[in-house]
Amino acid sequence: MSKISVAAKKVGEFIKRNAFYLLILLCIASVATVIALAASGDFSGQEPTVEAVNPLPDDDKDPEPVDPDPEPEKPTLSFASPVNGSVSQNYSDTTLVWNSTLGQYEVHLGVDFTGDDLSVFAAEAGTVGDVVNDVLDGTYVVIDHEDGYQTRYYSLAEDVKVKKGDKVQKGQLLGTMAATRGSESLAGNHLHFEMSKDGVDIDPLTVLVLEEK
Repeated sequence: MSKISVAAKKVGEFIKRNAFYLLILLCIASVATVIALAASGDFSGQEPTVEAVNPLPDDDKDPEPVDPDPEPEKPTLSFASPVNGSVSQNYSDTTLVWNSTLGQYEVHLGVDFTGDDLSVFAAEAGTVGDVVNDVLDGTYVVIDHEDGYQTRYYSLAEDVKVKKGDKVQKGQLLGTMAATRGSESLAGNHLHFEMSKDGVDIDPLTVLVLEEK
């Protein structure tokens, strides 16, 4: 037997004895190759595609975002005194006060004004919610304002200058003080003025700016 045949026979016997280990080495080499390709990101041998980026404006600043529908600023309400006069009876929702007309103690959920000038003005812009003639409350005007405010003007003369649904401006003439409020008729010509916020009565003097027209 030649030396080549002997060497080939030995190689064959070596492969048979170590076939399992050779297979494992081959698998490890294949996995290593895949990992190397994945790390480099190059599976095809092609150059990676670079996405074009638009250049920034000349001033190198991002443009400020523009709000297509900006909300309008809400006006700030400022309620003025409804008369050119003085306070004759304060608001009282906890302490009972004497009502000389009815001859009894009761709460007084408004502020009474008197003065030589009988004119009554809208304390703030709004919409006339109602104009009413009532035995106890007399002739009165209700004005609805923004932010849940409402003003009510009682004991007016019957020749009211506005009607239900009218849009009124701050300081607009509504009518004149009188003694039509039956529950306060002995108080003479005066304005019984009430205010509420979201349906709850409030003391008008905590909101009003008492300045003459």
